[in-house]
Amino acid sequence: MAVACAVLTVEQRGIDSFLGATLTFASAADRPHYRHVAEQGLAELAALLRRDCVL
Repeated sequence: MAVACAVLTVEQRGIDSFLGATLTFASAADRPHYRHVAEQGLAELAALLRRDCVL
């Protein structure tokens, strides 16, 4: 259920709103890479949840 909520939050508010300040540990040059990994991971989870009719 938490993953479904995360997916819906990202779809409604965007990845930047979802991540907030969680990427401050990384250098400014590395943040887009981490952001991309999070975005791709949530997209894969969204596809899985939709396939299984959870979303």
